[in-house]
Amino acid sequence: MRNLKQAQAGLKKARQLMAQARQDPEAVPKVIDIGWDSLVQAHRIMAGIPVSAADEAVLTQQLALQRYATALLVRLRRLIRRGEIGPDEIDDIDGDDEV
Repeated sequence: MRNLKQAQAGLKKARQLMAQARQDPEAVPKVIDIGWDSLVQAHRIMAGIPVSAADEAVLTQQLALQRYATALLVRLRRLIRRGEIGPDEIDDIDGDDEV
């Protein structure tokens, strides 16, 4: 569980950096790199959990983490497509911080 919570914290930090991309277009490549690295790390952690540890709490936490990771991936995709992030997307980022 602790590893899953650490992965979620990494994703949250990456998503918070999206605000920097909005304020500083030159930060976009850095934000994309950090976001991608966070996604990779989160998926490694989720994949590394043994089936013997897969109880109700762990599975629920993994589902929440996967949802959070997917939301970050969607925003990274938009950022790559447009090179920027809109103000409404920043509000969306802050709206689902709880995992």
